[in-house]
Amino acid sequence: MLAYTSYRHISSDPWCKLAIVSALIEIGASILSLVPLILAFYIPALFGTATWKERGKGYKVKALLWLIIGFGIIVAIRLMLDVTVLQDLKTIGISLVQIAIALVLASLTVYKLAD
Repeated sequence: MLAYTSYRHISSDPWCKLAIVSALIEIGASILSLVPLILAFYIPALFGTATWKERGKGYKVKALLWLIIGFGIIVAIRLMLDVTVLQDLKTIGISLVQIAIALVLASLTVYKLAD
């Protein structure tokens, strides 16, 4: 297997291969580190989307309360653990991605359960 070096030359050096594998493992580990909080966000997302599918205005208010309170508590706890503003911004950005994934998974689950 050939790999590119920093000077854009193709190299068959084993250390280049090791660097590529190490980078892939690091990317995979960082993606897998997002999974536990996606599952934590999934619980209020599931309750909110299941309630949202019900009929009536009262159910939509309850669904919004599930989503706002559920997501808000989890994000607030995560923000309490941060020290700097930059960490807060990073936490909020990652949380938004995790919330979006949890909402997609919850809507797919509710859609499949409704059939």
